[in-house]
Amino acid sequence: MNTILTKHPVRLTCLHEPHMIETLDIDQLVDDLADGTPPDFLTPERICVQDLIVVATVGKPGEKSYRYLGLLGACNDMAGGQPFLRLDMACVAPQARGQRLMSRLLARAAAERAGRTAVLAARTATPAWFRALRHFATEVPGAAFHPAPTGAPVVLRTAALARQIAGTLCPEHRYDLATGVLHGKWAVPALRLRRHASADAWCEAARDAAPILSERLLAVIDLRNVPPCNVSPGNVLG
Repeated sequence: MNTILTKHPVRLTCLHEPHMIETLDIDQLVDDLADGTPPDFLTPERICVQDLIVVATVGKPGEKSYRYLGLLGACNDMAGGQPFLRLDMACVAPQARGQRLMSRLLARAAAERAGRTAVLAARTATPAWFRALRHFATEVPGAAFHPAPTGAPVVLRTAALARQIAGTLCPEHRYDLATGVLHGKWAVPALRLRRHASADAWCEAARDAAPILSERLLAVIDLRNVPPCNVSPGNVLG
């Protein structure tokens, strides 16, 4: 277990051993992070199978003021011989949203794996999560993000890796390399295949309409050209 106290009154704790992850107070974690009904993924069974957990807290354990503010869970994976960290779950407490907390959690996870795993990837149907990942990538000098933002150059090495990751994580989907959209291989009756010009166009469509379960976005953060010191929480968080 490694703990970092940031410049903000938030403590980032990294847990990467099963016996340490199981020490989390799951009941309090769910109560603190849930906004009404807890999300489906916020369960003890799902949390305890992660290879890496980063939690953001305030206060000291055992004190009345102790609260969980954020959670990031990730699993080790491999695609095309390249190890990557699959971002499997993320949640920020309602009162901590809009404060760049997710970037801090991502920075802590990246720093923990620096020198071993320089690629982070996530598949998502949540526009806010996709944009948080892209925002984090823009804060790290030398990092590459796929799908590239509109108007930005495409890093071919990262795009090629994104295709391999898509095949590993989502063999049942067709991957649109240009936009990052994962389409279901098998058509859903009564639903037309939606075409999107970009990842942002997909996010706008997902915000204004009921989600289509067969569609996802794949986000890949490539830190292979970033010196390990540049992804330390202090450098990224500012």
